[in-house]
Amino acid sequence: MAFIRLAFNNLLRHRLRSLLTLVGIAASVTVLFSILSFNRGFERGLADEIRRTGIHFMVVPAGCPHEVASLVLHGAVTPKFIDTAVVERIRGAADVDLVSPMLITQVPNVERDRLDMVYGLEMSHVPEIKAGWRVEGRIPGDGAGLLLGAEVAAHDGLAIGDRIRYGEREFTVSGIIGKTGSQDDAFVYMPVAALQEILKKRGGLTAAGVKVARPERLEEITAELSATVPGIQIVTMNEVMRSLATLANSAKVLSLSIAVIAILISAVGVMNSILMAIFERTREIGMMRAVGASRADIFRIILQETVLLTAAGGVCGILLSTLGAGVIEGFVREVMPYVPSGRMIHFDPMLAAGCVAFTLVVGMAAGGYPSWKASNINPIEAIKG
Repeated sequence: MAFIRLAFNNLLRHRLRSLLTLVGIAASVTVLFSILSFNRGFERGLADEIRRTGIHFMVVPAGCPHEVASLVLHGAVTPKFIDTAVVERIRGAADVDLVSPMLITQVPNVERDRLDMVYGLEMSHVPEIKAGWRVEGRIPGDGAGLLLGAEVAAHDGLAIGDRIRYGEREFTVSGIIGKTGSQDDAFVYMPVAALQEILKKRGGLTAAGVKVARPERLEEITAELSATVPGIQIVTMNEVMRSLATLANSAKVLSLSIAVIAILISAVGVMNSILMAIFERTREIGMMRAVGASRADIFRIILQETVLLTAAGGVCGILLSTLGAGVIEGFVREVMPYVPSGRMIHFDPMLAAGCVAFTLVVGMAAGGYPSWKASNINPIEAIKG
């Protein structure tokens, strides 16, 4: 205990230097913990979002898997369409329980001089394919009503009963979707037939969501449809998950590389700080050796200074990451093309302990050389100066 107290007092003798070194360590651990925690949250959120779709696979125009994944989960606009006749053929397939047509596009909003993102759905299917929605008001049952995402309603100051005109048609706001924290908040939702009429694309669809009666036959059903219906691509929800997870993992590897580099730079800072402290205390260390302190005692004191400094920086980094989770998530959502709804960064005691332990190992490695150098100071030469 006496050694720890002595190491702590030595760090306090150079408060500014110790503080700057601690800040560098804390910043590195903040980045490391945030990346690892966000990745875990991303995987959980993606799995939950896939489950909430209530469908087993999507039928889309043939194209890039990443484009399909974006289309399925957050409504990317695509110039490709499938015909309503395809939907009817799928409905007639064995063991198909539900086929929900979808049409996603941009529609001019003349009154507000902009393009609105509009999502055409079979409104009777909304409770099944958007089970996570909480709708204030009601889901429209005819072509004259629509739903608004939370962001659209808040931005335009719209309420239930207000009117919106698209093309030659006027719609009534039947319901407003509670904030989901996802891209769903930025869409206007209307019956798919009404959107087809506005676009003058009767029969044109962006995709169709399919739910099967017997999930154990999923591979057989998709294989049969692929063989019998030309011009389509079938993407299961597991494939969507893998596609998006691959993109997220690529970003994670790059981010983790940056975090590790930052921690190594912090370790160099720790080494430099301790070496400077040893240089300034050479005579003091010599006196300690002269009055009976062993080389092991000196090594232990210096190494404990390193451990205290690194541990404090690691704990501060975890606290910063936890307290600033909202800001970090907001930044990531701005730069990533897709992030599941819900909170991504959660405090995980095991993950936090792992990050601090990793930082301690790096810190001890950085403090090894200064501790060895201090323990080998010749007491007579040190006292002479």
